[in-house]
Order: sequence, then structure tokens, then C-alpha cells
Amino acid sequence: MADISRPLNRSRDLLNEAGLYRRLAAAHVRGQMQYRGSFWMQIAGNALIYSLEFAAVLIFFLHFETLGGWHPGEIAFLYGLSSVSFGIAHIIGGGFASFSQLIVRGEFDRLLTRPLSSFVQVLAADVQMRRLGTVLQGIVAFAVAAALTDLPWTLGRALYLPVTIASAVAVFTALFTLEATVCFWTTQATEAVNAFTYGGSHLALYPIHIFDVWMRRLFFFIIPLGLVIYAPALYLLDKPDPLSFPAWARFIAPVAAAIFAALAGTAWRSGVRHYRSTGT
Repeated sequence: MADISRPLNRSRDLLNEAGLYRRLAAAHVRGQMQYRGSFWMQIAGNALIYSLEFAAVLIFFLHFETLGGWHPGEIAFLYGLSSVSFGIAHIIGGGFASFSQLIVRGEFDRLLTRPLSSFVQVLAADVQMRRLGTVLQGIVAFAVAAALTDLPWTLGRALYLPVTIASAVAVFTALFTLEATVCFWTTQATEAVNAFTYGGSHLALYPIHIFDVWMRRLFFFIIPLGLVIYAPALYLLDKPDPLSFPAWARFIAPVAAAIFAALAGTAWRSGVRHYRSTGT
């Protein structure tokens, strides 16, 4: 009976934490909406920045027909997949992206005194709705992809697209979590970690097979962005795999995301246990 009750209790705890996050995040969003003009200007500005980046990618094809065998519409699809996923992750995980300030100001100590999960409190500490501009730009990229490419949609592909996005969101959020975890020992987030979060999001905009072997191995087997964005995109676009991975690798995104998120959660709990107050 104890073996059965343990997973049931854990599931109940997860549901309670999800409900708590929803309430805290909603309160944070209502606070941002008090200044509607600023709110929408931030979203528009964020969308404009990513629009310029997307335009730069498309300008490349004025001089070259393909990039690693991928045509403009296919690159636009990959861009949309990465941008939507990264944008959603940045909205819900923005608290981890700015976690170092909680450490520096000693505010994390206050979170630990509350009878609430520190993970959920940090996750909901900074819901960055301005990142909605990134998501909107990703949707525009999907529209461009549909206009430039005859996307081979089937029921299976239509159902797998949201699974792919959710998996990529989980990996990006886990990366933000790992970046925050480093702060327990360094106080400030390091540029090396930023290279994996923001750098990884930019790398995921392109077909990963065009990069060096060491980078492909890094982003397939250590940080599984290749498994949650590039590999599923091969299936969604019905493209052959130049890296000759097994066919099942195109469908491993949710498993890879779950494992990576679990490792990030373990690292976070270890960081909390070893945390020593800054004394501020």
C-alpha cells in the first residue's frame, strides 16, 4: 500500500504546485497589465527584434538557394519551432533567468522561510509576458514556412507538433533552471551558462548537421536541443536524416526532455540544500 500511495502523493503535490504557480503567475501578469501602454510596447519591441533576426536569416537565401540542403521555407519552419518554444520557456521560466538578483539581494532567504516550494516561487517570480513577442514572431515564421513550402501535414504530424513544442519548452526551462542553480556557488550567472541557454536557442534556428561534430554531440547527447527540435523537424518536414540516426530518434523528444528536466530538478534541489546566505 505504501508503494502505491507514494506516487499518488507525489502526483497530488505536483498538481498543487501547478495550481500555486498558476495563481502566482496570474497575479504577476495582472501587475504588468496595470500599465497597458508599456506592456504592449514591450511585446511589440520584442517582436520587432526577433523580426529583424528572422529577416537576416531570410536574406541569406538571396545569395544561396539552400543551407545544408534545407530550403527557405524549411528553415523558416525550424526558426518558428525554436522561437515559439524559447519564447514560451522565457515567459514561464523568466524567474530563473533573473535568479542571480534574488541571490545578490538576499531575497532568496525570504523565499525559503515560506511554506511553499522554492522552485515554484522562483518560477513565478518574473513571468516575462514581453517575451510573447518572440512567440508571435515564431508564429509568423510558421506562416512563412507554410507559404514557401508544401508542408506534408498528416494527423500524426499535426498531433506531434504540440508535443515537440512542449518538449522544447521543457528543455529550455531546464536550461534556465541549471543557469540559476550555478548561482548557488557563483552568486552571478556565468557567461558560459548563457552560451548554452541563449546560444543554444540561436543554434536551434539552423539545421544542426551543418555544425562541427563536437557541437552536434554536445547538443544531441548532453543538452538535447537537437533531439527536441531538429530531429522532430525532420519528421514534421518529411526530410531524410543526413546524420543517419535511427528512425525512432525523431520521436524521442518527450523522453529526452523528461530526462533532462529531471536532471535539472535534481541539480536545483542539490543547490538549495547547499545554499548559504549571502548575509545581505
